[in-house]
This record gives sequence, C-alpha cells and structure tokens, in this order.
Amino acid sequence: MKTLPLQLQQQHQLEFTGVLRARTEVPLAFQVSGRLQQRLIEPGQLVRKGQLLLQLDPKDLTEAVRVAQAGVDAAKASVNTMQAELTRTKALIKKGFISDQALEQVQLKFNEASANQDRSQAQLEQARHALTYAKVHAPDDGIITQISSEPGQVVTAGQPMASLATVQQAEVEIQLPENLTPPGSGTVLIDGQSVQLELRSFAGSADPQSLSRQARYRLLDAPATIALGRVVQVHFQEDQSQIAQVPVGALDERGVQPQIWQVTDGKVQASPVEILVLEGEMASIRTSLTNGSHVVVLGAHLLQPEMAVQELPQ
Repeated sequence: MKTLPLQLQQQHQLEFTGVLRARTEVPLAFQVSGRLQQRLIEPGQLVRKGQLLLQLDPKDLTEAVRVAQAGVDAAKASVNTMQAELTRTKALIKKGFISDQALEQVQLKFNEASANQDRSQAQLEQARHALTYAKVHAPDDGIITQISSEPGQVVTAGQPMASLATVQQAEVEIQLPENLTPPGSGTVLIDGQSVQLELRSFAGSADPQSLSRQARYRLLDAPATIALGRVVQVHFQEDQSQIAQVPVGALDERGVQPQIWQVTDGKVQASPVEILVLEGEMASIRTSLTNGSHVVVLGAHLLQPEMAVQELPQ
C-alpha cells in the first residue's frame, strides 16, 4: 500500500477572487406617480447627499395644490357663514323669538363646517407634500450603480428608478467552497494598498448549483475612493498547525465527512479532515493528525477500519 508521511505546513495562504460591493444599495423611487421630466444622473456617477437626481413633471401636482387650496378657502367661508348664523341664533333665543331646537340645528351645521375645514386643510397639506415628492434627492453620498428610467417615461409610486450604493461601507463579496469555514480576517490589495478585511456575514448553506457559499468582508481603513464592482484578489492566512497538502487519491469521501487513512502498526484507521482547496492533483486539508503520520495516498476508497496493510518502500 503506497503511503507518504504527512507534512504539516508552516505557513498556508489561501487566495480567492472577490468583488468590491457596497454594503447597502438603496433603490431610488418617487413617492408619487407621474411623468419623468429630468434624469440628472448616469451609471457610475458619484453623487453627494442632498443632490437632486430625478424630477417629475410638476404640472399635475401643482394643479392638485391649487384645487386643495380652493377647497380650504371654500371651507373657511362656510365656517365664517355658520359662525355668523350661530351668533344671530343665540341673540334671537335670548329675546325669545325662536326655540332652543333651532340653536341645536345651527350648532350642528357649524360643527360640520368646522370638520370640513379641517379635512380640506389636511388635503392641502397632502397635496403640498406630494409636490415635494416630485423630486428625488440623494439620501447619502454614493455611486449610482444602475438606472432603469428615461425622461418622458410614466412611472408609478415606488417604482425603482435607479440604485445608489453607499461607498462609506464598501465590502468584498467572495464565493467560498462549501466545505471551507470562512476565515475571520484577511487582506485585499486595492490600488497597491493592502487593506485589512473582517468577516461580516456568510451564507449558512451552499448554493445548490455552484456548490459555494457567499461571504462578505468589511474593509478596514479603506481608500477614500473605491471602484465598486471591481474584481480583487483576497488573501487569507490559515491556521498553521493543522494544514497539510495531500494527493487527491488520499481523500476518502464515502462517509458523512471526508477522511484520510493513517497507518499505525500495520493497520489503518480513518481520520476526518476538512478540505480547504482542491488544486489539480493536490488538496489542502485541515487535519488533527501529527506531523510525519503515515497516510495512504492511493486506493483509500478500498480501505476498512483495522484492515491490515503493508506499506510499499518509499
């Protein structure tokens, strides 16, 4: 049986390709419907907080404010009329010319006119708010990542017009092998500057098609300007004491977890491992075996626990 002594590596570095992403991408949309009059942004454009980005044609919204204002004016006039009527009715009651029932009717009409005035005033405030909603301003500094609108287009309230990525919270998105536990930290090279990474989140399960899971790392002390969407190389330092490289033929994946076989006193015993990276005919693994342990490197899928084997000369 062909075996090799296990050589634990003194230093092991993993390298992956990542993409610079914004932690948050805010959809930009209007709170009212209308026809898009102006689009003042382009994809990839850097914008500042408060900057005007999109604007609807305000014609209909302005008319709605005028109509609402007219309703308020009419309601005020009605209240004034009923107030005068109420004053006259009270004076006639004191002279005994009319009954208390007439006062109740006038008081009811006055209350209705007051309620109508309040309602008209609320409608006016809504119309004024709607007019301000005809403009979309940048909620924060960032970069426009995508645009799905053109001037002249009729849009509905809440329909995404563009997306704004906030550059202050840039991250690196990496697709890791499903059997690799995401390292807690690493480095990435951006414009010749080495930037430290810190794990923020990772997917609890692998994608069934790519057999990889997504991990997101926040940038510590990132450069002032970052090109979002840029592909970068990410480096991780693995635990030095338990990493080794073995031929792919040494891996046995018949069980629940990958394993390799150690030869001790002429018999084999399975030892579970974690596969970190597959590189051609070699695999980087994490193992609990000690340095120099003899492991089977060919025919591992044929072995059974305590099977007697004879090692071939090296």
